[in-house]
Amino acid sequence: MLAYLVLLIECVFMKGFVLLLGCIFGFMYVSAQTIFRDLTFEEALNQAGVEGKCVLVDCYTSWCGPCKIMAKEVLPQKEVGDFLNELFVCVKYDMEEGEGPELAKKYKVDAYPTFLLLNADGDLINSIVGMTPMGGEFIYKVKLALGEISTVKMDSMYAVGNRMTRFVLSYLKALEATKQYDKAKVVTTDLMKNLSDSQKSYATYWFLYENPKISPVGSENINYLLRHVDNFRKGVGVEPVNAKLTSMFENQLEDMIRGRNKTIDIADVEVVEKNLKACNLPGKDYLYDYVALLKGMFSYDADVAFAAFMKIFPTMKEEKLNYLYFRPITFLKGKWDDQQKKKLIDLSLKLSPEVKNVVLQDGLKYFAKEIKKF
Repeated sequence: MLAYLVLLIECVFMKGFVLLLGCIFGFMYVSAQTIFRDLTFEEALNQAGVEGKCVLVDCYTSWCGPCKIMAKEVLPQKEVGDFLNELFVCVKYDMEEGEGPELAKKYKVDAYPTFLLLNADGDLINSIVGMTPMGGEFIYKVKLALGEISTVKMDSMYAVGNRMTRFVLSYLKALEATKQYDKAKVVTTDLMKNLSDSQKSYATYWFLYENPKISPVGSENINYLLRHVDNFRKGVGVEPVNAKLTSMFENQLEDMIRGRNKTIDIADVEVVEKNLKACNLPGKDYLYDYVALLKGMFSYDADVAFAAFMKIFPTMKEEKLNYLYFRPITFLKGKWDDQQKKKLIDLSLKLSPEVKNVVLQDGLKYFAKEIKKF
């Protein structure tokens, strides 16, 4: 009998202790920053099914500046954590490591950061692309992506003339989150006409400049940003503005190297160089190497191009090698001297075993043989 009572007391005590721990950890859970769990993708889906939640996947890369800002400044915010932890099993994966490349391919992730919102079966509900500098704004985007907020009523309100600044900003964020970019461009143009020069560089409107779908290179918004960079650094902050400019110049120059626009010539490269110098981005020397490579290519100066090429490509990441490495060499076919060809062959053969992609490995080996004919 005594033994039974002791056992009963132990059970009651343990049950109370477990409940107490549950309360403690429950309190920690709901009041903490965004909790990213150390789970495989399959485990995350299973856990979401158990808890009756969705899955949020933070898709990042080690070299992505905006990803680091989100991880350091936005996702740790209590309001963001409280919101996301309640609705999602949150996980994060480097898109260049482990399961990352497969997930990037499956969900067509090609910009960083990207936040995938998935149901417990792994079906994509929606995605949020790019950095969001404010926690409340990120929560708003998630709600929009989940369909909790509709733009239909906002369309009607805007059509009948509602131009209150707060409403227009909410409307634009809704259009952005639902990827209605053409409509967002029109509304943005109207909004900017009614803002003073000082207002245009407020952090409030930064998301319009930051999104290339709303403000593409060559648009009036981007041209304005380039003319007033220092004002934006004061109004928005040095780090986010520099991150945006770096990403913009990088994409612009890489598109030129890979030949996406066949009408580009050296004059276009010089315009980018002028804007790059005016922006004074510290620690971004590789962008000037891109410029030098392009100037060598378009002036058919193999010496200039070769010097830049040998600075850029020996340490370039694999995913960029795949689409940037080959065109500069073929572009200057017939211009390389024998010594340059030999060094290009040696580099191709050196890089081949260092990359993981088998197709790229074979491509570099085959290309090394072809260079001899150049």
